[in-house]
Amino acid sequence: MTGTTAFGERLLSLLKQRKIKQLKVAEALGVSRTAVNKWTKGGMIDDGNLERLAAFLEVDKIWLKYGEYASGTPDAQPSAARNINEVHLHDSADIVTWEWDLLTGKVHYSDNVESVYGVRLSSNDEFWDMMSEQAREKLVNGYSRIIREGGAHEMDFKIDRNGSHRWITSRATGVKGPNGKVTKLVGISLDNTERKSTELRLRKMKIYFDMLLKHLPHLVVFTDSAGEILLDNHESRSEKMDYLELQRLLYQLVLNNHEWLEQLSASGYGELVFQGRRITAYHHIDDERQPFLMFELR
Repeated sequence: MTGTTAFGERLLSLLKQRKIKQLKVAEALGVSRTAVNKWTKGGMIDDGNLERLAAFLEVDKIWLKYGEYASGTPDAQPSAARNINEVHLHDSADIVTWEWDLLTGKVHYSDNVESVYGVRLSSNDEFWDMMSEQAREKLVNGYSRIIREGGAHEMDFKIDRNGSHRWITSRATGVKGPNGKVTKLVGISLDNTERKSTELRLRKMKIYFDMLLKHLPHLVVFTDSAGEILLDNHESRSEKMDYLELQRLLYQLVLNNHEWLEQLSASGYGELVFQGRRITAYHHIDDERQPFLMFELR
């Protein structure tokens, strides 16, 4: 399975290779079988479930989700170091690259660190001071695991600056020195505040949304402003369209109807016929100015 293989295809292939039923995965992780089935179709998986799923399958969670990292074996370490900057995140310039030399204690950040973190950093002490003890402990444990086990790991953490906070997603891997041990950590970080805030709010609202979606007569999907599916009732509807086709349709809808979306944003409501579907849409902005789109497809 190559790095270009999608998460859902990679997961489904692993389950088939190991002859593991989706129900067994669901029971092991304490989730519904429907949730596991969604993951095999490329559905969104949160960090906690991703970590438990990777542990259950005994694979690296970054490889499982992104397919970009080597296993951490001595022969694979150079590949992991090269690929740390090739992860398919966003087409964004706001990605910080960093290196931490464990032997000297020196850390180097790319020049755009201030635009992403909100502060100019030149040492780890300045970095640690921006986060809570819990976040600091989480990062230290993650970095320690890289040193002990190799491979690569992804972590989300919150930093605070002048009364406001940002969520940072950081992906790191280890590089071995002349002594054959991991003596340097290299990684990439990006501001993931909007996505993380959306995820946390939706998690709190999930019970309500699940109940609402289950009883709606038509296919209904909640997405972010780019059209990525956040919640839906696809599994409970008798739909000929599979999950990936639905996601593709929504991406195309958002990309090809800018003027309509601007009107939707202004009025909060709109209707459109797109690819043979009559679509009713609602635009909502919550208290933190984060936009959500709700699409009803018939």
